[in-house]
Amino acid sequence: MRRVNRHRFAVITAVLTVLALVIGNLVVATGSGDACGTDWPTCKGSLLPDFLDYKQVIEYSHRLFTGSLGFVILINAVLAWKRKYTGETSIGVLALLTMALLLTQSMVGAFNVILGTPPGFTTLDVVVSMFLLTSTVFLAVALQRVEVKSHEGRKINHSYKKLFSPALWVFIIYFLEVTVGAFLKHSGASKIVNNMVTDDLLISSNLLSKVIYNIHGISNTLIVIGALYLLFMSIRKSVLVPASAMFFLLIVVNGVTGFITQLSSLNQVASSIHMIVVVITVFQGAYLVSKAYFGPCFFTWTVKGEEDVS
Repeated sequence: MRRVNRHRFAVITAVLTVLALVIGNLVVATGSGDACGTDWPTCKGSLLPDFLDYKQVIEYSHRLFTGSLGFVILINAVLAWKRKYTGETSIGVLALLTMALLLTQSMVGAFNVILGTPPGFTTLDVVVSMFLLTSTVFLAVALQRVEVKSHEGRKINHSYKKLFSPALWVFIIYFLEVTVGAFLKHSGASKIVNNMVTDDLLISSNLLSKVIYNIHGISNTLIVIGALYLLFMSIRKSVLVPASAMFFLLIVVNGVTGFITQLSSLNQVASSIHMIVVVITVFQGAYLVSKAYFGPCFFTWTVKGEEDVS
């Protein structure tokens, strides 16, 4: 197999998407989401923020970064389309998907600002952002494949496929756990559970808040068990062992930081660290699933003068 470097820009794009989510988490942690008011794309009616107001600087920086990321994702989609192998339809689909998710995320973010960050609405922003990150990782991994015109490529990919089903299910459960956790936080249910007085609530019922909190706790336990099973399967099949071990470690750290956040009554620093761990874990989980699905090879061969693609 010859080594190719067509995936480098896609990897940079995925990393920049992670940074955008980290900066977005900083906006939430510092309460800077409303710093620029409901104006968009301007800040308090001005093209530039008040540099003496750190919250405006943070919010404005986030807007600039995500706006720049949009151009990067566009360039990445074009490059991916140009660099795909003949018959490699998955690249074209993923390139279009990243653009669609970027547009959706931009619209959700704009509505979030215009509506004044209503309780619970930020959950939708988080979910779409996580989907966008997942799609950029999938595209980078798909581009990492090398073209192989021998049956050896099929054998190599088949060994990776053995881990796809458990990796996919564990990632889906984790994604749902993150969604529930985001709703628990942004709906104000976590504040009710912690007996914190606030008016900015979507959910004010103590019973409903505890139900959501318990669902989040149960799903967190399930994901730890699932990640451990995934690690066991990867070792058993000798496929993606380091990646599975890293994912399991991140899942454990995710649970610990989440527990500390709840124990500290939603301390901003603890909450920020937890969210950063969540983003990195989604990145690693998406890598595992996409690598197991695509494998390292794009297998092509020629039979009786006719090209067949798999």
